[in-house]
Amino acid sequence: MRLLSLDTSFSFLNISFIEEGKVSLLYYEESSKKSLELLPSVLKKLGVEPEEFDAFAISVGMGYSTSLRIGITFLKTLAYLSRKPIYTYENLELMLRYTPLHPPKIALLKVSKNVFYRVFDGRSLSPVKVWKGEPLEGNTLALKSQSIEFAFHQLEFFPFSAYGGLLAYERLASGDKGEDPFKIEPYYVSG
Repeated sequence: MRLLSLDTSFSFLNISFIEEGKVSLLYYEESSKKSLELLPSVLKKLGVEPEEFDAFAISVGMGYSTSLRIGITFLKTLAYLSRKPIYTYENLELMLRYTPLHPPKIALLKVSKNVFYRVFDGRSLSPVKVWKGEPLEGNTLALKSQSIEFAFHQLEFFPFSAYGGLLAYERLASGDKGEDPFKIEPYYVSG
């Protein structure tokens, strides 16, 4: 089985192909071009033919709402037209799930002026919260490029599309039918 995973949550475009449960392609491009302008040319350059994939996966955030909406609309349209399942993933959850740190661990992402975070205490995952200066106790992690200086673990790179694709592939392989494309929206949290 093949799955295409897309992350458009920030100023970069991140695409992965998952084949038989393994990442077969990881593409990352930082660009000043808008997602809508970049997506068709990158997919053409990569030789993406939607009918060659069994399913799709898309990030629903945290991230910039415009770029998220573009990626979500683009991929759910492909899924709907090709009658293939689509799965969603949330970036903070991926950081907590796939970064090998002892709990409690706290993933942070900056969107505009807000820092959003989630906590995994070893048993459960908190809801997404807006950081308002309160002390955070545990292993904090963030993307180095976002300049969240108080985070102890600074990740040079985190392939959201690869980890989101692997998670979606597990769901596909288990028989999960995916999400209703008409109900997929970016993850919103009010500040």
